[in-house]
Amino acid sequence: MRIDRLGLVRYGHFTDASVTFARPNAGKPDLHVVYGPNEAGKSTLFSAWLDLLFGIPARTAYNFLHDNRALRVEGDISSASGALSLVRIKGNTNTLLDRMTDAPLPEATLGAALGGLDRDAYTTMFSLDDETLETGGESILASKGSLGELLFAASGGLTELSEALRALHDDGAAWFKPAGRKYQLAALKTRLNELTAQRKAVDLQVSAWRKLTQVHTQAEGAYHDAAQRRETTQTKLDQLRRDLDALPMLQRLRKLQARLAELPQPQALPAEWRHALPDWMRQEAELAALLPEITQAQTDTAHALAQLQDDPAALAILPRLEGLEGQFGAISRQQADLPKRRDELADIQAQMARLTGRLARADLTPAAATLAPHISQRLSDLIESQAVLRNAQQAAQAELDKAQLALQGARDGAALDENALARLAPLVEELRRADLLRLSSEAVANAQTAAAAQAQAFAALAPWQGDAAQLAALDLPCPDSLRAQEAALAQAQRDAREALAECTRLQGVVARLRAEIGAASAVTAQDASAQRAARDAAWAAHLATLDRNTAATFEDAMRADDAITAARLEQARVAERLVVLQQEQAALALAEQQQAAADQQVARMQAGVRALWAALEGQDAERSLADLIDWLARRDTALAAAAKSEAAHAAQSAMATRLSGAADSLHAALKALGRALDTQDYATLLAEGEAVLAAAERLRHTARLRREFEGRQSAVEAAQAAVADWQAEWDRLCAASWIGTPAPTPAEMRALLAVVADLAALAPQAEALARRIARISEDITSFHTDLTQIAAQLDEATSPDVQTLWPRLRARLKQAQDIQATRARLNAEATRTASRLEGLFARQARLRAAIAPLQAHFGTDSLAEIDQTLAAITRAAEVSEEITGLRHDLAAHLRVTDPAPEIARLEALDPDVAHAEAETLAATLAAQDEALRKTYAELAEAERVLDSTGHDGAAARLEAERQTVLLQITDEAAQFMARQAGVIAVEQALRLYRDTHRSAMMGRAADAFAMLTAGRYTGLSTQPDGRNEILIAQQAGGATKPVDTLSKGTRFQLYLALRAAGYLELAESRPCVPFIADDIMETFDDTRAEAAFRMLAQMAQHGQVIYLTHHAHLCEIAQKACADVQLHDLRAL
Repeated sequence: MRIDRLGLVRYGHFTDASVTFARPNAGKPDLHVVYGPNEAGKSTLFSAWLDLLFGIPARTAYNFLHDNRALRVEGDISSASGALSLVRIKGNTNTLLDRMTDAPLPEATLGAALGGLDRDAYTTMFSLDDETLETGGESILASKGSLGELLFAASGGLTELSEALRALHDDGAAWFKPAGRKYQLAALKTRLNELTAQRKAVDLQVSAWRKLTQVHTQAEGAYHDAAQRRETTQTKLDQLRRDLDALPMLQRLRKLQARLAELPQPQALPAEWRHALPDWMRQEAELAALLPEITQAQTDTAHALAQLQDDPAALAILPRLEGLEGQFGAISRQQADLPKRRDELADIQAQMARLTGRLARADLTPAAATLAPHISQRLSDLIESQAVLRNAQQAAQAELDKAQLALQGARDGAALDENALARLAPLVEELRRADLLRLSSEAVANAQTAAAAQAQAFAALAPWQGDAAQLAALDLPCPDSLRAQEAALAQAQRDAREALAECTRLQGVVARLRAEIGAASAVTAQDASAQRAARDAAWAAHLATLDRNTAATFEDAMRADDAITAARLEQARVAERLVVLQQEQAALALAEQQQAAADQQVARMQAGVRALWAALEGQDAERSLADLIDWLARRDTALAAAAKSEAAHAAQSAMATRLSGAADSLHAALKALGRALDTQDYATLLAEGEAVLAAAERLRHTARLRREFEGRQSAVEAAQAAVADWQAEWDRLCAASWIGTPAPTPAEMRALLAVVADLAALAPQAEALARRIARISEDITSFHTDLTQIAAQLDEATSPDVQTLWPRLRARLKQAQDIQATRARLNAEATRTASRLEGLFARQARLRAAIAPLQAHFGTDSLAEIDQTLAAITRAAEVSEEITGLRHDLAAHLRVTDPAPEIARLEALDPDVAHAEAETLAATLAAQDEALRKTYAELAEAERVLDSTGHDGAAARLEAERQTVLLQITDEAAQFMARQAGVIAVEQALRLYRDTHRSAMMGRAADAFAMLTAGRYTGLSTQPDGRNEILIAQQAGGATKPVDTLSKGTRFQLYLALRAAGYLELAESRPCVPFIADDIMETFDDTRAEAAFRMLAQMAQHGQVIYLTHHAHLCEIAQKACADVQLHDLRAL
């Protein structure tokens, strides 16, 4: 995708402007540089491109010249799908239009060309200014966004794998988090405790349940009775209130019926009569008023025309007199101004005579005392330049004396090779800025400090011993996994304790049940039958004799039978206990199995902890997982200290190498100047180089002083020659004029020229006044002659005074004009009056024809009487219709079809009695409402108590749910442990894979960064920082720096390199879109700016690149870096 033309039709301060981006030749870079000074519209162009692609925001800063509704940006775009000619306007919908037809287009038209990019993504990856360059670069370094994932992802597609691992971490933390409070396992345990408590609460005896059921039945019956009573009372009250509400309607019905009896019967009349009658009455009244008025106006106009008398002689002179109208004002002003002008002329002539006398030349007249303009101007110039020449001569002599004094104190010496000095000077300056001695001492100190920190960190790992490689090679689980194991061990120990407690409880229950069963005596059915037969025989014997002995025998038999019956009942209860005993024994066996499993789990986990400690210390150790987690933290600290120590020693070695290379460079540069030293000490060689440069500077200073002295000598000679030339010119000009010789001094000449200038200024004034006085006199004489001729033609008396004759003639002419205008006005008015009178007569005839049928029907000619009759007929129809509607409303209110019977009943109703009955029913209803609420509350309480007893098998359901929750916890715990183990393994493999397979974008970014920094930085690398990675810049000398410690300019160059690498990476997998940068080289020097343009040219081989700037020198640098760049100047828009 590329932009061929961007049209700023109405946007910002642009109106009907456009920029065309021509296509490059085949194989050439598509690079464009747009130049414009400050406020030329560079940022406006940048914003217009984004608004064309993604829409003009609701709040825009570019509506200060054109209204929001007028904003319009056009663009011609080429893409893989074809050419597009688009328009973007401001609005909420349909803002993308076709440029040829202005027809709305869907936003998907651009979406395909952009490859699905939105405004934020495009701004982040393909458009840059100072702010987005820095913030976008920080986002890349933090591995946020598409470019950040490309930078830190391995080439095998690890972006998706990293996302999957993060999702697995989040899933694990959602199920169990040792330091958290809200996670799924905690919720499951809470639900398990709730189910246990609910199961114990629902156990209830049968007798208690029957009592609760009886209470509920009674409360339900009481509630239904109260509701029935209230419904009956409510029905009676509603009927009575409807009757009372219908009484006003009945009264209005009777009034309307009485009113209808007073009105005439409704008639079927033409509808247009009622509508047209008001207009006919209005027309009749208008005609009655207008006809007499217009007739009288016609008579008055005719009489006025007969009274007028015309003046044809005055009208004949009218064109000539009107021609003199414009001259009279000017003649009057000139006549009044003439004496004043004569006085001014006399005053000027007197002034000229006085000025001529000041020249002290009796032979001069005012006309002869003037000088030619060129002589006067040249003399004035010489007066002004005389002081300048004198000052210049004195200043040149003073500068010559000063230069001679400075040269006397200078020292000469042997010349040095300028080419060798040119190589030595930048070398010494660069080394002075680099401050290598300080950096070397700091590198040594950093290496010593890092070594001490490493020793201290490794000592904290005792009793383990080994080096950094052995420590890094230890295959140990991560701290998160150990924390999960620690939590799982604690949970297993709690489960074991709970299982032991449950076994102890169940063992007691089983023992109690067995004791109760063992204490019961065995009674068979035969024993019971024999005892019952003995009892019956004793009773028969007692009935036969009825003595005390048989009674005692019967009593014994009865007691034995009761004992047998009690024993049989106890045996039934023992059978129930046997069932319960079997259930409890099964529960005890399950609890014992759970206890054994929990003990085994605890033992296995404790053995795993001992094995981990044995791998570290070489022997089994009874130490906790918390100690191991702490040891792993110390291990991470030790590894970081080892890495830092290694980097510090590498930096120290690199600095030593750099010092040696700098010493070699200094030795070679001094040798070329013949100042070689027999030492390789860097400090000594640097001091000698600085001394050589100081000596060279002193020699150059002496040469400058000698050149300056020679220049001062030439300046003195030139000043003396200029003074001599001035004097010769002065004498020549005086001799060529009436001034003569000897020539006056410049001061005398200044006074003389002032008098001559005054005379020269007064002479034209005097001549102009004389000519004006003569012209005024001629104009007054000519105008008076014309007026005298006109007066003779009109038989008017003449006058020598123009001010008297002109008004008299003008009044005669105005009177004739007024008579003529009045006659024309009256004629027109007479015509209009006759036409209007004719129209009124025709209108009267049409009105009489229209109202004739109406007058015949009602038998009267008066339209007012007809109007009253029609109004009464209309009112009768309205009242009849209102009566019908009121009867319908009354029937609907009383809920009947025929209201006649109800009307008869309502007429017999006493309102006072009805109101009293309604109040009684309302009070009864309130009492019944209170009783209903009370019975409902009792019923609700009975239902709540009955529902809480769990008489419907709730205990069994709760126990089943409890067992389900236990199984869920078991299954999900196994899944959690397996998932965590898999995540740990994949993370370790991913870390190893990333170390050996860095992304291609990293290589591109390193190459681009090396190009932008002119080789000062040679590459980029990463190192771990917790769960993230940070970017490291590698210097040419071998040193490294984290990117957040680089200077602002270098960071900007790194951010640009990252953007360029991201652009090239994306160009391989998707269509290119235009890349636009807005003055991002503010902090670049010329060398790095040229390198940046070379890099932009490389990007332009893949897609269109546009650079906006207000620095003119960057255009030259761009042409130097890329000969095929296209330049655009915003000043031409």
